[in-house]
Amino acid sequence: MKASGCKDKVIMEAEAPKQDIATIENYSDADIFRVQAESVFAKYIPGGYSPSRLLRLRGRSMSYAIFAFAGCAITFFGYDTAVMSQVNNNSDYQQQMGVAGGANRDAAAIGGLVSLWFGGFAIGAFVVGQLADSIGRLKTIQIGCLWGIVGAALLASAQNITWLAFGRVISGIGCGHLNTTVPVWTSELADPHLRGAFVAVQFTLAMTGSAIVYWMEFACVKTLSQSFAWRFPLGFQIIFLLIILAAAPFYPESPRYLAMKGNLDGARSILRQCRISNGDQEIQKEMQDIEFAIRNEASSTSVSFSSMLFKKDNLHTRRRVLLGAGVQIMQKCTGIDFISVYAPNMFALSGFKGDTPALLAGGNWFGYVASLALSIYLCDHVGRRKMMLIGCSLMGVVLIVGGILSHETVANTTIDPAKASRFGAGVAAILYIYTFIYGGTWLTTCWVYPTEIFPLASRSKGAALATIAFSIAGGTINEIIPYLINAIGFWVFILFALINLAMLIPIYFFYIETANRPLEHLDVLFASKSPLVWRAEKEFAEKLNERMDNLAIMNAKMEKEQLEEA
Repeated sequence: MKASGCKDKVIMEAEAPKQDIATIENYSDADIFRVQAESVFAKYIPGGYSPSRLLRLRGRSMSYAIFAFAGCAITFFGYDTAVMSQVNNNSDYQQQMGVAGGANRDAAAIGGLVSLWFGGFAIGAFVVGQLADSIGRLKTIQIGCLWGIVGAALLASAQNITWLAFGRVISGIGCGHLNTTVPVWTSELADPHLRGAFVAVQFTLAMTGSAIVYWMEFACVKTLSQSFAWRFPLGFQIIFLLIILAAAPFYPESPRYLAMKGNLDGARSILRQCRISNGDQEIQKEMQDIEFAIRNEASSTSVSFSSMLFKKDNLHTRRRVLLGAGVQIMQKCTGIDFISVYAPNMFALSGFKGDTPALLAGGNWFGYVASLALSIYLCDHVGRRKMMLIGCSLMGVVLIVGGILSHETVANTTIDPAKASRFGAGVAAILYIYTFIYGGTWLTTCWVYPTEIFPLASRSKGAALATIAFSIAGGTINEIIPYLINAIGFWVFILFALINLAMLIPIYFFYIETANRPLEHLDVLFASKSPLVWRAEKEFAEKLNERMDNLAIMNAKMEKEQLEEA
């Protein structure tokens, strides 16, 4: 570590390009600019960002290219999430894994194999928290692809439950790498007013991936052998990973990451290439925001996992961890997994027999995709906070209605089958409506919110902790859902309805709106001493005005010094 100059206080943790150091050294006496060292292992990892092979696209064309790359990565996530939905019911799979007996032990094993993926996902997210800040976002994505390829190969070739269990964990690690890093990378590249739309488009494609694998498995079951019907879909996901692995070296690195490593010229160049409105004034303003955030965070924020969880700092990083992890836990508590992962079982509660539950569950994916297309508009126009409040309210009401209809279906199954069939159709409609509401409000929000609320110095680790919370909640929910469905039947609707309505309380009091705000402004917003939304908003306005005054003074001083030197 060395200090540069007797007048200026510049703390360097790694050598930065000379032109960037010169820029840094123009700051005032009180300013501290901390440049984090890139890992020595980064140069031994092939691929990643290189200006010489970067796509020669600008503005809107580059935005579309970033959409396509991120979309492929998140399509893989959607595919991998839903890949077990019909595999669980495949007779050959059950025989190979030794879970065909229908006993409680078999139900636990089936749920456990689903949940193991979430365990691997948590491991992958935890590792990403360190890797993404030390070797870069793109190289972290490529490492995730390698984990995913190995995991998919093990899954497709599994001969017993132990083999498949290892494959599920390794596949989860790869998916955890990708799904933690890609939203962070995307949000750091996107225009502030398009950030929500970026993530919404990605998760529209995620549900497209889920729909693809669902219908692929259904078609394989009906036309090919039972063994092929579960092995082929598990192996097919390698195609997505190979595309991502090959394309990553041609894409831009996060400008925030480059600035954090001292490469301000590189960050500025990428902003010019990726911004739809790339005027010098707009780019300079964004660079000032990024530089201000780095200086402000140098002595004010927690940067390690332990300090983020246990240390109180000036930027309230620990509170942000609770908010980011909380939104991921709450999205699992909405009840979406008991419909998406165990969809055929839920449609069976509607009274349908044979292939009808599977067909209805497959049709539900189309509504899911359509709802996410709607969220592309809503996410930035309505805002994250309102979408969460509206979603929980509507899902709570809809699930109560679904529980009543399901009760009537069960009650009339033997005494009046025609009446039971009508009530069953109502339950099926409720499941479609519920999925549409969740997709249009919560799915996008719960992934974009954790990528926005953390300081730059801890953003990748914060997103990792939120993803770990998603994994723990998802693994727990998926383990107990088979028991819930068997034990309480239609009451599962009422249970999740009440949970949705209860979640309105923390959302209303603690979840601040982040839509259409620059990432660097959110440091000011979340630095409020109060966790309450209305108090934080009031302090935000005051601090933002103070910060703008300080920037004006700093710029005036820089201009004066430049004139004196001239």
